[in-house]
Amino acid sequence: MTDSNRSYRSSQLISPFGPGAIIDIGDESLILMDIKHWPKNLEEIKLDRLTREAGVWALKKPPVLENRWEKVNKYNSLLTYRFPAWMFCPKCRHLKRWGTDNQVKFQGVPICDSHQCNKKTLVPMRFVAACNHGHLQDIPWDRWAHQNQKTKCSMPKEQLYFYSNSAKGSGLDALEVRCENCGAKNSLGNIMHEGALNITCSDKQPWEFKPIENRNCKESLHVLQRGASNLYYPIVRSALDIPCSTISRGKKVLKAIQQHEEDYENLMWAIESKKEKAINLYAVDLYEKVGFSSEEIITAVRSGSEAKREFKIPDDEELKLAEWEVLSGIQLYENQGVNFVTRDVEFSNSDSLGFEKYIKNIVLVDKLREVRAFCGFERIKPDDNPVLMELEKGQYSQYSWLPAYEVFGEGIFIEFDQKALEDWEQTASKFVKPRIDSVRKRYAGITSTYLPEPTAKFVALHTFAHLIIRQLSFESGYSSGSLRERIYAYEGQAGILIYTADGDSEGSLGGLVQQGEPKRLFPAIIAALETANWCSNDPVCSELEAQGVMGLNKAACHSCTLVSETSCENNNLLLDRKLLIGDQHELGLFSLIMKDLNEELS
Repeated sequence: MTDSNRSYRSSQLISPFGPGAIIDIGDESLILMDIKHWPKNLEEIKLDRLTREAGVWALKKPPVLENRWEKVNKYNSLLTYRFPAWMFCPKCRHLKRWGTDNQVKFQGVPICDSHQCNKKTLVPMRFVAACNHGHLQDIPWDRWAHQNQKTKCSMPKEQLYFYSNSAKGSGLDALEVRCENCGAKNSLGNIMHEGALNITCSDKQPWEFKPIENRNCKESLHVLQRGASNLYYPIVRSALDIPCSTISRGKKVLKAIQQHEEDYENLMWAIESKKEKAINLYAVDLYEKVGFSSEEIITAVRSGSEAKREFKIPDDEELKLAEWEVLSGIQLYENQGVNFVTRDVEFSNSDSLGFEKYIKNIVLVDKLREVRAFCGFERIKPDDNPVLMELEKGQYSQYSWLPAYEVFGEGIFIEFDQKALEDWEQTASKFVKPRIDSVRKRYAGITSTYLPEPTAKFVALHTFAHLIIRQLSFESGYSSGSLRERIYAYEGQAGILIYTADGDSEGSLGGLVQQGEPKRLFPAIIAALETANWCSNDPVCSELEAQGVMGLNKAACHSCTLVSETSCENNNLLLDRKLLIGDQHELGLFSLIMKDLNEELS
């Protein structure tokens, strides 16, 4: 483990660099250990809707230093593990497996122990091995160097060197690991091939210890560069802090008594053990503290106590359903809160420039609060094998928790007319259906909850959100990386929320909400669609059958549609700008509007 301090933004320790992620800091490569190794007394974040859906009892912030002079200790910091452990000296090229007993310089940075290298900082090897079950390990470079050697080397690890031969070009063939003791060598030309390592999975994470006899993973290993995008997929679920509907009296009783953890846990034990005298005794104790009768307390706990919460990845559809009902509700003004302030925007047909057929309503969210919880991660490909957080458990899992982060900001909610979307999908079915079907075929190979099912509605709304983010970044003063999306495209929903959020409890300054006024928003939409008409990578971008990870994008690339990783809740997948603007004589969602506007201006 590292023996000195490194600093990182606390929000990034949820995503994209949560537990299990490799973090490059300067010349070092570190991996963040899971929450079993986190401090116990962390600041809690309250959002009952998210904790209930995740099956945990609390959400907690990563630790932060109050100021630069505060002394770092085990209560305000997180543990990392130096990975990969194999490193080489950029001067003498000596390759070795680094250990805590090796030489380091200031701040614990590993250095070469050769006097001729003048304490040169060691460089971590850029290749690691991972399996589809999320396990990660070092490549045994001593075995790789001697893979083709028939005779046994007397010192297989001591005299390894990592060389680059420019005469062989710039590919992996030009890189080789050589043993100066016996002369064995092996290039990296075929290291990416399946089964090239000829070793089994270690069935663990780098910071874990597991005896060989307990290793059961049979998955094949894949060699990846440590910075590869498919080495780590964080599973993060977020929810907006929206005013909840009035809760029943039974739930009020539960909420009150759960504030007294020890008494509540004692009552739960008595109920589970069917000890009637103890039940009445503990209920009376709680009555004196919360004011509800002992009969009400016992009834509430027995009928809906949620005595055991079982951790699961929260259902994104369930989380968004409540938000949709509030944002699209008729009684929006009645659903206001300290961290949720909204107002409707009225617009005339002249303001909407023809978009009134598709856009039903606009809501400006002057203040919002979002909580993002880290649930686990996946490696290699999003599949049904996530590495979930091993939660700390007390009696009845009362102390289970997830790392989380809260942000405050503002946003623009755009509700679309669902009938108009359905009519377009039917009218342009000969164009839309083949494009969506080709994405669905590739999506069928994914067994994860990583992405929603691709539908014409979802892909169109998702792409529209990306185009608006790119355009608003020019006009609102916010960078595209600071804007985020939430797509509401499940059954009975059709809308997007574009928002910005920051860790400051005061939120942002209103620049984004100002862009939601009709006289600014609709021209911005037109500008975004005009820009999407032409991509610097056309005709390649528009004509490719598939792009992106697993081929889940159609006409969408970094030049025209993709946004920063932090802005997209779907990892820049399920995008197709042609669904919005059409293709020559084919009808996109906004083709007719854009055609009419172009004719007016010509």
